Amino acid sequence: MKKIFISFLSLMVIFVLAACSDKADPVNSNVKSKKEDSLTLQEVFEKTTEASKNLKSVHSDLELKQTMSVPGQSDNMNINSTVSVDMVLDPIAMHQKMKMNIEGGDASVQGQAMDTEAYLSKEGIFMFEPTSGVWMQLPKELSDTVLQMPEQQMNPAEQLNQLKEFADDFSFKQDDAQYILSLKASGDKFDQFLKDNAKQLMPDQLKENEELFNNLKFKNVEYEIFIDKKTFDITKLN
Repeated sequence: MKKIFISFLSLMVIFVLAACSDKADPVNSNVKSKKEDSLTLQEVFEKTTEASKNLKSVHSDLELKQTMSVPGQSDNMNINSTVSVDMVLDPIAMHQKMKMNIEGGDASVQGQAMDTEAYLSKEGIFMFEPTSGVWMQLPKELSDTVLQMPEQQMNPAEQLNQLKEFADDFSFKQDDAQYILSLKASGDKFDQFLKDNAKQLMPDQLKENEELFNNLKFKNVEYEIFIDKKTFDITKLN
């Protein structure tokens, strides 16, 4: 099961591989010339992937801002979320808490605030449904999808091959303590790339929902990944 989380880390870091021959540009004048400062993106990725194999547990705090356009409604729906996640890797188990606020959109949802909580284990995914105040177990097919990620998600080489077309969107910098890896991408090609990857992680009945994907649009995406120079642990992801 540890491969699941390693694959997750790979998916975040894999974006830097398309420019794997570049070396990091210093972001300030205090960076000294050291052997580790001249690592290429390829070398940083390999060391980060190797370091991730020793992880036994992880904690992450996320802030998400989403804008959704709903067919038939003139106003966009803005969803602001904060997420706290604790995960144990072997055997895999996860606890997640999320606070979500909705602005705009239909009058029936404007101003709504929602707190949700979820657990993942080999027994399945269990989620607290705040509107009814009860716990529910999500369909087994969904938990099986999460616990048995496609082989393609385990293969960094295949992911790299998919991302070659976005090489011009990468940048690679560093300061005294960390490598800073950035990606800015937009356009129809990247929109389709994200949709294709989303489909791989969805249950079969959702994959067949063409209306869902026709109404889904990724206009742009920005990643900023901070990696500790000494440990090669990912310390922050924006």
